[in-house]
Amino acid sequence: MAFAAAASLVLCGCSGGDTGNSGQKKSKGATSESEVLTSYNPQPASNLKQGGKLTLPIVEIPDQLNPLQGNSSLYTSKLAWFYMPQLSFNDPKGNVTYNEDYLTDVKQTTVDGKTQVTYDINPKAKWNDGQDIDWTAFRDTWHALNGKDKAYDVGSTDGYSSIASVKKGKDAKQAIVAFDGPFVYWKSLFYGLVNPHIAKADAFNKAYVNNPHPEWGAGPYAISKFDAKGGAITYKPNPKWWGAKPHLDELTFVQMEESAAINAFKNGQIDAAEVRNDAEQLNQVKSVKGTELRRGTTTSNNLLVFNSTSPQLKDPAVRKALMEGIDRSQLAKIMFQGLGYTEPLPGSFSLYPFQKGYQDNFGKLVKFDAAAAKKDLDAAGWKVGSDGVRAKDGKKLELTFPTIGDRSTTKARATALAQMMKNIGVKLEIEAHPSADFNKVFTERSFDIFGMGFISSDPNGMLYICQMYCSDSTLNVSRSVPKSMDKEVKAVTNLPTLDEQLEAGNKVELEAMKTYGIMPTHNGSTIWAVKKGLANYGSAQFYGHYGVQGPPELIGWQK
Repeated sequence: MAFAAAASLVLCGCSGGDTGNSGQKKSKGATSESEVLTSYNPQPASNLKQGGKLTLPIVEIPDQLNPLQGNSSLYTSKLAWFYMPQLSFNDPKGNVTYNEDYLTDVKQTTVDGKTQVTYDINPKAKWNDGQDIDWTAFRDTWHALNGKDKAYDVGSTDGYSSIASVKKGKDAKQAIVAFDGPFVYWKSLFYGLVNPHIAKADAFNKAYVNNPHPEWGAGPYAISKFDAKGGAITYKPNPKWWGAKPHLDELTFVQMEESAAINAFKNGQIDAAEVRNDAEQLNQVKSVKGTELRRGTTTSNNLLVFNSTSPQLKDPAVRKALMEGIDRSQLAKIMFQGLGYTEPLPGSFSLYPFQKGYQDNFGKLVKFDAAAAKKDLDAAGWKVGSDGVRAKDGKKLELTFPTIGDRSTTKARATALAQMMKNIGVKLEIEAHPSADFNKVFTERSFDIFGMGFISSDPNGMLYICQMYCSDSTLNVSRSVPKSMDKEVKAVTNLPTLDEQLEAGNKVELEAMKTYGIMPTHNGSTIWAVKKGLANYGSAQFYGHYGVQGPPELIGWQK
């Protein structure tokens, strides 16, 4: 289960696991996080066949099909990728490339100390219904996403809330975006655009519910069949497309559970399947004839959340003690068993170990030490009873830990965690839930400790620091970071240089982590099993979690 919480961070109900790797010699890609490798068979258009079909799995066809709306999901973004405007792409290291099919030039200048960006829009760019894509689409996107009009339900206002104005340039095909000060992360904005038909809040929120509106798209492909009940969406080349010719005659997404996708791939019904951190799944696909395994580093953060509003967990000293009692390296071993992948224990939710400015902030605060955990729990007044379980004021230190899904690694990890807690005098009740319950457990916060994850689609992690640590953020699930820190958290992205933001952001994160609400467990890797010859699809960082690397017209079969 996954859903988009914001422009950058996408929640996944992975119960702490989105990883996968193997040391098989015939494979390509990363065997450790430090390699930061991708594996997606990059090919220029000249190496691709014209024609052919491609069938891919998708876990769900979501109700909300507007990828900029707050209730959209990771799967909304996957579906939108092929038929809605994609103005920019991140390369595997996170550098932004602009899509010339939509933008012929992008220039950044500084005016009176403030950042200003001029976008020259391709004269040929039109929506499928014939309307020009012009500067008003930039204005409408800013209005929808800047947070001033609360009627627009959006996951994040980061970046757009720092814009002072969006104006028409020399003509309707030029947009001039002026910020209210220096703004480092301007390249992260306007990767998608609001169609004129959804410029008003009501339409923005509701028009795309159970309706993809192909006529409001503008991309190399157009939706030719949409059958949410039957679980299939088919795309064909868009006859109104002005850019480089797409290579496939037909692309189809078929809805199926992850385990069903593995079987469908083995039976030749689909052309690619993601192996989800599961050695058993990996063993099933690697022997399929004509298969290539593609691996890359995943830009995900998996974590344990400690509910600071739970009666037994209100005291931060207790939360810290529990964290001291958890051996993260043991949990990581369970997640990576049989997959031949290793990585350092993560210490930040803003940056990854391979990025500039990364610091192990969590590691500065908490080390695995069961003896220290016991001592700290004693000091907090929780004494061990005759049954081995600690108690205070007649209440026992008994906590709930819901698990999501039935993966063997999820069960094994929960069992190990319960044993670690038992070792320090805490009883951990494991509550098994099906995958479909993730949203319910998350939104109702019906847990004491919970394993979950975020996937990042943007390399500029400090831009989204408020999503992680602001008191009113939907991602502040622990509720441990107080409102009094909001001003300090929000100030980070207003600093004029990246170096200043990295320094301040790390200080803020360290302070926020001192509330002991969230504990990073692992990042992990991605592995795709694909039919040999599939080009520009597989494992890559950031936007690579959509599978596609680069413009949609570059996906196809190699000559």
